[in-house]
Amino acid sequence: MSRRKIVALVNLIISGFIALAISIFFAGGAIAENYTDKTFVAPEFFIILVIWGVGALFVLIQYFKDLIPFFVISLIFTWASIPVGFKIGMTMATSS
Repeated sequence: MSRRKIVALVNLIISGFIALAISIFFAGGAIAENYTDKTFVAPEFFIILVIWGVGALFVLIQYFKDLIPFFVISLIFTWASIPVGFKIGMTMATSS
C-alpha cells in the first residue's frame, strides 16, 4: 500500500471521528440544558456528516484510482466539512 493511501485512510478515520463527535455534540443541544425528552434537539447539525461523506467518496475514488487531485480534494473536503457543515447547520437552526 502506498504512503498516499495510508495517509488518506488515517485522515478519513481521524476526521470522521471528529466530524461525528462534533455533529452529535451540537445535535444534542451542545452545552445548553435540554428540557425536552428528545436525544437530538437540533438534528440539522448532522449535515456535517453528509458533507464529510462527500469527502469520503473522494477518498474512495482516490484509493482505487490513485490520483493526486482526488487525494488533495479528499483531504480538503474531509476537514473543511466540519466548519462548512456547522455554518449550514447554524443557518438551518436559526431559520426555523
